[in-house]
Amino acid sequence: MSRHLLLNARVRGQVLARQLGTTAARSVVCARERRASKFDSSSRASSGRVIGEAHAARSILDHSSLRVTRQLEMLNVFLGFEQANRYALVDPQGNAAGFMVEEETAASVFSRQVYGKHRPFSILVLDPSGNACLRIRRAFSLVNSYVTVEDVATGEAVGESQQEWHVWRRKYSLFRSQPGSEMAQFARIDVPFLSWDFPMADEQGAVVGGVFRDFSGIGTELLTDYGLYAVCFDRLSLAQRFSSMATTNTVQPTMDLDCRAAALAAAVSIDFDYFSRHSRLGMGASPWFFFPMSSGYAPPSDSDS
Repeated sequence: MSRHLLLNARVRGQVLARQLGTTAARSVVCARERRASKFDSSSRASSGRVIGEAHAARSILDHSSLRVTRQLEMLNVFLGFEQANRYALVDPQGNAAGFMVEEETAASVFSRQVYGKHRPFSILVLDPSGNACLRIRRAFSLVNSYVTVEDVATGEAVGESQQEWHVWRRKYSLFRSQPGSEMAQFARIDVPFLSWDFPMADEQGAVVGGVFRDFSGIGTELLTDYGLYAVCFDRLSLAQRFSSMATTNTVQPTMDLDCRAAALAAAVSIDFDYFSRHSRLGMGASPWFFFPMSSGYAPPSDSDS
């Protein structure tokens, strides 16, 4: 049964990969416009406990950053019908790195219309050929999102993103797998109300990565579910995004592949929690809600490297 389900997922993934490929080719990573990387990106991320050297997800996560583009949902725009989420993943050179596709069942179609941003979901992470390698899951969420990412082939948990309730701040805790049943926390997000920047800090307070939403235009933000995100996995990509004058090329990756998978899951959770049409209270929301607000994060300087 598991082999049959995996085969079906692969076939669906190959079809969706062809559909999303055009959007992926147009996307840009960690910048308003495409440009050649000024940094040495040859340093590879270390293997995680689940995602190792030969794992299919390595080709997706072994980049300093990813551009995550949420696809436009036309039925949502014109009819208010919530469709399954689809995302294109692009590497820093502008090449398609993979895709993420929400799995559809009769129950999921119903839950999307009824539960909105609180709905349960299962999202497949696909390589450029449409082969499923990771699955991001969330159960029904009334208050806080609890998202897990797992290996498709084995079902083993890779990491987690847990939203923390707060009156006016946006907070998440990120965990990676370790031997046994417990998860080990490796980063935390704690940003102001309405922030569009979600830097991830370790236990010493050093920023090791982050999820950053880019403004795509007032009309697009107000009327559609289209979304642009930069998911940065190391200080190189953070410096590239925030400081074009940075010249260092000696910074080594700080998050292994398991941590990067959890960071990607956090990006999905953030998109659902704060930037879906359901979380905006429909088209009648006030325009000021959608203008980018900074978290106060300062990019790493050369002296800090």
